Amino acid sequence: MTPPCRVFPASQLPAEIQFVGGKKRKGARMDLSACELLSLTQYDCQIDRPERSNSPVRCWPVQRWFRRCQDLKGTFTVETTMWEGNQLPLLDGDKEYRDRNSAIGR
Repeated sequence: MTPPCRVFPASQLPAEIQFVGGKKRKGARMDLSACELLSLTQYDCQIDRPERSNSPVRCWPVQRWFRRCQDLKGTFTVETTMWEGNQLPLLDGDKEYRDRNSAIGR
């Protein structure tokens, strides 16, 4: 079983990355916005009528964002999707995905 993850608001992410394992990172204060920006596209797929074997499957892209940073011990990657907010460009279909999930309460 994986260890429990700390939960905190996205706005606290720049402060949270200053520590690793409860100890302050070595080196200067980390500027999250200066770290390399990476992206990953995953898909959320739904079967229209699961009771039918030939039912169409519809998929919507889900864009996730990450930052690759470096401290004195090497590089580390942190997911920044919520922290980036709407500052970054949407992929084709991403707005439709957000609108659809807002309508169904996701």
